[in-house]
Amino acid sequence: MKPTALIVPMLLFSCAAFAKVSAPTIAVAQEREFHDPFASDSGSSRSKVSDPLEPMNRTFFHFNNWLYRRVLRPVSCGYRTVAPKPFRVCVDRLFTNLKFPVRVVNNVLEGRFKGAGIDTVRFVVNSTVGAAGLFDPATHWKLKAQPADFDQTLAIYRIPSGIYLNWPVLGPSSVRGTVGLAGDEALNPLWYVNVPLAVTVGAGGVNAVNRTSLHIEDYDDLMSATLDPYAAARSAYFESHGNALER
Repeated sequence: MKPTALIVPMLLFSCAAFAKVSAPTIAVAQEREFHDPFASDSGSSRSKVSDPLEPMNRTFFHFNNWLYRRVLRPVSCGYRTVAPKPFRVCVDRLFTNLKFPVRVVNNVLEGRFKGAGIDTVRFVVNSTVGAAGLFDPATHWKLKAQPADFDQTLAIYRIPSGIYLNWPVLGPSSVRGTVGLAGDEALNPLWYVNVPLAVTVGAGGVNAVNRTSLHIEDYDDLMSATLDPYAAARSAYFESHGNALER
């Protein structure tokens, strides 16, 4: 395979990680109700944020914002123009269904065996009746989603988040969040099937574009509603991770 064949999908895949904490930040916060044991008693984790690398983080933030504005957002807007919303919602469900290994493994590690069982049944139902996850009949059958990831698991084991990090391309994170992201990616089923690397990487790009197309206004509103977009994005990151342990 020519290296140039991977350039576009790898660029979009890189944007995918940034998209997880840019445009879809609000959506992720809504999906993951989670209370970090290291957050303050008031429920806000902002008072606990440690950002000793702020000058470097701000530089990477501006680079990521440029990447979003110049690459991910234009592509997502074009995609949204030609793809109706019901189609894009189905695609989002498909990728959510593929994250079953992340959810079930972390539910088990957190000792939420009932949650692991429910999510397993959800996966079977949505993968069969729901046409590989394009539809979500499990929710209509009162099988509630059981979100979980490795960052959440580490928090349950009372591992502090550590300092705030804003990685180039990957976007907002923390020391614990970075380890959690690596753990979740290791459970990505696409790495374990016999498909070309370009397909695996390209799938991440498709997911990034599709998810961003559903939440463009969220990111734009977040950036336009503050005089300090960096601080707003940092707060949004910790708030989206700040209520995930309390069910």
